[in-house]
Amino acid sequence: MAVFEYHGIFVASGKRTKGIRDADNVKVLRSVLKRDGVLLTQALEGKASGDESKFTSTLFRNAKPDDVAMMTRQLATLVMAGIPLVEAVGSMIEQVDKPDLRHALTQIRDNLNEGTAFAKALEAHPKLFPPLYVNMAAAAEASGTLEQVLDRLADFLESQSKLKGKVGSAMAYPALMMIISTVLVGVMMTTVVPKMTEIYANLDKALPWYTQALITVSKIVGSAYMLGAILATVLFNLIRRTLVVRRSAPKISKPGEVHGAEWLIASAFLVVIALGLAFYVESALKYVGGIGIGLVLGFLLSFFVRFLEKPEGQLWKDSLLLKLPIFGDLFRMIAVSRFARTLSTLLKSGVPLLNAMNIVKAVLGNARLQKIIEEAASEIREGESIATPLKRSKEFPPMVTHMVAVGEKSGQLETMLENAAKAYDSQIENRVAAMTSLLEPLMMVLMGGVIGFIAFAILMPLVNMNALGDMPAP
Repeated sequence: MAVFEYHGIFVASGKRTKGIRDADNVKVLRSVLKRDGVLLTQALEGKASGDESKFTSTLFRNAKPDDVAMMTRQLATLVMAGIPLVEAVGSMIEQVDKPDLRHALTQIRDNLNEGTAFAKALEAHPKLFPPLYVNMAAAAEASGTLEQVLDRLADFLESQSKLKGKVGSAMAYPALMMIISTVLVGVMMTTVVPKMTEIYANLDKALPWYTQALITVSKIVGSAYMLGAILATVLFNLIRRTLVVRRSAPKISKPGEVHGAEWLIASAFLVVIALGLAFYVESALKYVGGIGIGLVLGFLLSFFVRFLEKPEGQLWKDSLLLKLPIFGDLFRMIAVSRFARTLSTLLKSGVPLLNAMNIVKAVLGNARLQKIIEEAASEIREGESIATPLKRSKEFPPMVTHMVAVGEKSGQLETMLENAAKAYDSQIENRVAAMTSLLEPLMMVLMGGVIGFIAFAILMPLVNMNALGDMPAP
């Protein structure tokens, strides 16, 4: 079965339409569209069923969580209006503009027409519809509350996207300032300072310690050793990434398909740059030595990255993140907010507690807290309450464990979890706003201090010599 991107016209209204649909051939596609009241005008065949790369490449990007949230909200509105689910999904196909999401909805509609359950149809597209989405849909179908659950799911996805956007936008400015200051300092250290160093060498005068330190750092930064080390470190990890992608690629590839091609091209491009620079550096021997150092550093960095990718490495990294000053509390708040809101949403949708705990574990984004949730689920299975293992871990704030305990005793766990999520969302927003207001002037002071020190170290010897009348005549 092939996949087609088609263009057509609704016979009843004359309105143009387009979409993506699976069919054995164009003739079958024309018959299927005719049953839907669409006259086929053009069909572009993909390489194989399920191959989304041909159509996704037209926009160079896939659907984001915001797109899925918007689609879910619109789908919930249609279902609440009394439109059958199959027709509602079919209507969404015409509205979404992301090829991969449109393709997924097309397959879901076809599966629904064949009698497949909605949740089962969603399972075939885990990149767009994670386990949380699928389990809530399954619980909604079992309880007959699909409209309410879809609406609740849309609220959840929108709130998570909003929270992520706030944190990301707050961190964007400090990150940009850091990049600008790093580039500016690098340019000064590799261009301005070396020229001043030549002037000082001709004067044959003793320099202050801070000027000597600046000159030493400048020589290291602009040396062939440093250039070779940086290029070799980056190249080593590019090649490693290429090998990882190729090893994880399917054994059977389509004609002309090269897995990891972008990483392979980047590696080849960097090799050409490295070979070309060998003819322009001040010392080819130092350059080769720097490359050797870079290969060692690249190996060590690769080893460290592989360690972080393992479960024990993720646990070590995430435990360390939670202990960071200032940022550790923010990371904890974000994870706790996700825990409370996700668990509340799942329980309200009728998902069993143990299944909900397993789903929540996957959305926390912190291996340390995930391990705590996993241990808590095991204890709950043995008859323990939810609040007790969370409180024992000392990683969850007392307010959360107390609200969970009260919710369990009063039978209003979902409501208490939702209240906790709202409280922490508000705290996160206030904390991010405070950090942003402090980081901006702090970055300005830091950048100004570094540039000011460089200027002071460069100009102060000239000022002293001028005061003593030692400056040579122009």
